[in-house]
Amino acid sequence: MGFHFAQSGLSSISVGGRGATVNLPVNRLLADGSLGARTAGLLALIETPEAMEGYLLRAQGQDDAKRRAQRCITAVQEASRLAAARGWLT
Repeated sequence: MGFHFAQSGLSSISVGGRGATVNLPVNRLLADGSLGARTAGLLALIETPEAMEGYLLRAQGQDDAKRRAQRCITAVQEASRLAAARGWLT
C-alpha cells in the first residue's frame, strides 16, 4: 500500500499486489459532496498524513492502536469501493 500526497492532501492510495496497482482519488471522493457524514468522516482519517498520524497517535494502548489501524484500512477499502462504483478505477 502506498500513499501519494499533493499539497492539498492525500491525492491517491496505491493498493496492489503481484504487479497490480490501484490509485484511489481520496480528495476527489471527499470533494464529490454526495458522501454521508459517516463515510466522509471515515475518509477524512486518511485525507492527509497529519490526520492519519494524529488519529493513530491518540491511541490509548495496544488494543486501541490496533482498532484505529483497522479503521484506517477500512477507510482505504471504502475509498476503493466508492471509486470503483463511480467508474474511476481502471
